Amino acid sequence: MLLGLRKPIRLLWGYVAACALMGFVLACVAAYTLPGTGVPELLALTVEMTKAAMIVSILPSLVVIPIMEWRGVRRWFGYAIYGAALSTVASILISGAMEKPQPLNLITIAVCFAFLGAACATVYWLIAGRHPILSEPE
Repeated sequence: MLLGLRKPIRLLWGYVAACALMGFVLACVAAYTLPGTGVPELLALTVEMTKAAMIVSILPSLVVIPIMEWRGVRRWFGYAIYGAALSTVASILISGAMEKPQPLNLITIAVCFAFLGAACATVYWLIAGRHPILSEPE
């Protein structure tokens, strides 16, 4: 019974680690822009940003990750594209850039979050066992 839970637990840990990376990077950016922010605030910001990343990404991930697992997608490229697209769309919608778009800001937000989303997807890909070298035999 416990052997059957190994894969879902690995997928969950990959998701949590990817969201934690997203939360940490967002917390570092927020701490950099706020003067007088120290380590306790950075830790609290990281926790809050990780929760926000989990809330924003849970529904799309509940649809896309099972489909990718069912289809047996093991290539990094597919996960990176999904992470970049999810992160870019979420950042544009959350930032309010759609209300009064400024092209340079919109492009900057989209590109930065696309790279961050690809990095988070890479963390998921490595931890969830999609890497052909690191994954255990099925």
